[in-house]
Amino acid sequence: MNPSASAARGYLLALLATVLWSTVFPLVRVLPQTLSPVELAFWRWLFTFSCMLPFGAGAIREHWALVRQCRKWMVPAGVLGFAMYSILMFEAGHTTDATNLSLIAATAPVFMAFFARFFLGERLASLQLCGLAVAVFGVIVLVLHGDFHRLAALSFTVGDLWMLLAASLFAVYSILVRRRPAAMPQKAFMLAMLAYSLLALCPFMIGEVAKPGYSLPDMPTFLIMAYIAVIPTLIGYLLWNRSVEYIGAARAGIVYYSIPFFSSLEAVVFLHETVSFSQIAGGALIVGGILLSSLNILKTLWRF
Repeated sequence: MNPSASAARGYLLALLATVLWSTVFPLVRVLPQTLSPVELAFWRWLFTFSCMLPFGAGAIREHWALVRQCRKWMVPAGVLGFAMYSILMFEAGHTTDATNLSLIAATAPVFMAFFARFFLGERLASLQLCGLAVAVFGVIVLVLHGDFHRLAALSFTVGDLWMLLAASLFAVYSILVRRRPAAMPQKAFMLAMLAYSLLALCPFMIGEVAKPGYSLPDMPTFLIMAYIAVIPTLIGYLLWNRSVEYIGAARAGIVYYSIPFFSSLEAVVFLHETVSFSQIAGGALIVGGILLSSLNILKTLWRF
């Protein structure tokens, strides 16, 4: 396959993965609020683990020694990036809208840059620092709904803050998974972290089941969770990995920042949410800041 066709396929796969991922945030808003975030997270990752098991079991057996060797950082990666991220995202969905969820989720690269600087000693270029500053200001505009008087009253939307914490945990996860040895297949890597996240969720889920009057989710909820587990999570992950093989993580990452656009569009069409000026302004600052910090990558793409 020639380079142009390979790049086109890579960008198309990255875009498809992004569109699938963007559907999660509007769906979070329609899930019953009677279900706890722990229940929703448990069912999501149980379904995903069950789908991944036939594909990854053989790879786990073959590379078991390597999986055991890496468990010191794979366990926190799975617990933080899968279990805790989902709990916080579902909790945030109870009190903020899909547009805010997706916009704040897109700030994860900001946290990645700061964590990489302070914990890994990676230096940031001037453009990156400027871009991150703009993105952080965008988060502030978004969380405060454009009303800076809320700073004095410390009146924040709780869901926005939960999602900010979730984005920071995803950043920690992203730094941890950089340590994946080249010899460990993605299938084994993914299945192991799914198992760790489920093990971490089990005690909390047992506590939920032990509550008086507990009942299983109804069929529509199960169908939504099955969709989230199979389509955005599993298929989106496979499409994304394939796109990275074609165009690399840096170029695919540029496409990732279109998630807020697709999520906002879906929320307006299917949930009839309105988009406020503060969301437009905050979103523009977030995406613009992240693109500014990635300017060197964009120049490379233009030359390509």
